[in-house]
Amino acid sequence: MLLSVIQLIANLLVIRWISPEQLGIWNTIIVIKSYALFLNFGVTNGLNRELPFLLGRNHKRIAKRIAESALFVSLAAAVLAIVTLTISSVMTETSQMRWSLQTLGVVCALSFINMYYGTTFRTNQAFLLFAKINIVLTGVELVTLFLPGMYGYEGFLIRIASIEIIKLTLFLLLQPFPVLPKFSRFGFLFLISTGIPLFLSTYLSAITDTLKRVILKGASSFEMVGLFSPALAVYSLNNLLPRTLGQYIFPKLNYGLGAGRSYKEMWSKSVKFSLVNAVLMTPIVVIGWFAIPPAINTFFPEYVVGSRAAQIALLAGLFAPFGMLMNFFNSLKNWRWIYGLVGVKFLLFLVLQMTFVRLMPPIVGIAYGVLFAEFVFSVVIFCAGSLLVRRMKMSAA
Repeated sequence: MLLSVIQLIANLLVIRWISPEQLGIWNTIIVIKSYALFLNFGVTNGLNRELPFLLGRNHKRIAKRIAESALFVSLAAAVLAIVTLTISSVMTETSQMRWSLQTLGVVCALSFINMYYGTTFRTNQAFLLFAKINIVLTGVELVTLFLPGMYGYEGFLIRIASIEIIKLTLFLLLQPFPVLPKFSRFGFLFLISTGIPLFLSTYLSAITDTLKRVILKGASSFEMVGLFSPALAVYSLNNLLPRTLGQYIFPKLNYGLGAGRSYKEMWSKSVKFSLVNAVLMTPIVVIGWFAIPPAINTFFPEYVVGSRAAQIALLAGLFAPFGMLMNFFNSLKNWRWIYGLVGVKFLLFLVLQMTFVRLMPPIVGIAYGVLFAEFVFSVVIFCAGSLLVRRMKMSAA
């Protein structure tokens, strides 16, 4: 939580030092990072589900074999990502875009490896170790702020790459489940049997989250995407607690499933976390609604056009926590329900954002589209989970 708060503050400070057009370039090309996940073949997604499940069953030997294969594939994906984006950067027309793509190549490559190591922190002791790493990274986030402050956009790019490098260094020094990369047919097939279905659903969800940038760019310009940065910072705030809790909840659900706990208990815990998160967001939304316009006008006058969008984005924080309920479906590996839900989510966000962006100024329309999509999807996923648990209870009876 501390790291997430500091990241949010750091992102707001960066807005003061980077022009809307420059920030618009990065906010647009960062979408590639979501699409690059395809290079991993869903191996990390499979490890995220199967490693805690196997540890819950006390199958440590199999857990080690799949971890070895996952590390091998992650390294291969990292090499492919950095080579592809580096070659692509040579074909760009401006030096700024070239540096951006080269930095993105480094960030994507390191992210593949860091995702693997982050997934291995799946026991109670490892969670505590992970917390210590995040505390160190909090300091790194603060210390590296001098880079964009002194060197502008170039310093901003160096900062992003440096944070990923330091994160990897910490993971290597403190890894709780040390293995060497070793490809095995068994480990790879074991992981992709779960990982590919999970990856495809996660991939579609990741694409859904990028729609706001893509649709806004299509309806306006790089500069307008840059002016949308305050709203993007608010969306990060909305996802702060759900993302943090999700790192803990999902492996716990899988461990509990491996240990034989009931579906009803897991669903109840998932709903409880979502409701508590929504309640905690309420005072933040009320205070933020009145604080955002004067804050942007005072500290970020170049972005005052995005004030209204940031306010509307904050309202979406009341419904975003219910997205955590997907962890329950992912733990059960109920693919029909998973794909049905992510498909509904994609269509909701696509249709509503495209509709509102045509009905009003694009920067405000995008925010309204996200707000209504979050609300409708929260109702859909809650009803779907309750229905599934009821059906499973009836089947068991």
